[in-house]
Amino acid sequence: MNRSEVHAFKRVTTEWTNLTTSIGRMYQSGAIRPTNPNDIFQPVEGNAAAPNDATFTIKPIVFNLPELPGGPQNLFIALKGWLSFSDVQPGAGPMKTKSFGTEMGYFRRRDSRLEHVYGVHFDLDESRPGHPVFHAQVSSQLQLGESVLALYRLKDEIVNEFSPKLGNIRIPSAQMDVFSAVVQICADHHFALGGAGAPVKAEFEKIRKTNSFFLGAAHRMPFLNSQPASDCYRSAHWYG
Repeated sequence: MNRSEVHAFKRVTTEWTNLTTSIGRMYQSGAIRPTNPNDIFQPVEGNAAAPNDATFTIKPIVFNLPELPGGPQNLFIALKGWLSFSDVQPGAGPMKTKSFGTEMGYFRRRDSRLEHVYGVHFDLDESRPGHPVFHAQVSSQLQLGESVLALYRLKDEIVNEFSPKLGNIRIPSAQMDVFSAVVQICADHHFALGGAGAPVKAEFEKIRKTNSFFLGAAHRMPFLNSQPASDCYRSAHWYG
């Protein structure tokens, strides 16, 4: 890795460790595997035309927690994807997103069956007409079930209980890179599980701040940084 790639790798792995520490304090009985960020963020060989860029494949990460407070620890949420940064300059402030892709699958464990109950992927598309620049598409993520089994050493049967009927519906969204997706998981699940008291809220605020080590790709998009989009945030502005 060159100097820019080494810097980016240190940032993502350090901030991932900070993130998971706060998650553990929000809800101590949950689990996240792998535990070592070096097993998650895999540097991709650099592009000679853009030597200061840094790209990472994000290998499967699986959260395990109860679906409901007080219930069995039966919900598994699996993530994988990739994330790239442009013109990384050590010491120059937050890094800047170049592109990303995130796949997210939900699985419910019941009676030695691992049931795929929801899936979605998040994309960035700046070129194709009719595509929101940031968007989500509901999609099967059944293949992530194999990562659940491997990381938690289960021998369950993977069962598909989720079958989206249309694949061409693109829902305008925020930038849902893997770090952003983890914030969503914490908001959806860890608040309820940990109890929404002051200590849990404080850890969630740390998780939000962890995400500030890089900027979203919208920083380079004039149509999202000018009026009325910069004050409005309605989805019509997402179509560049």
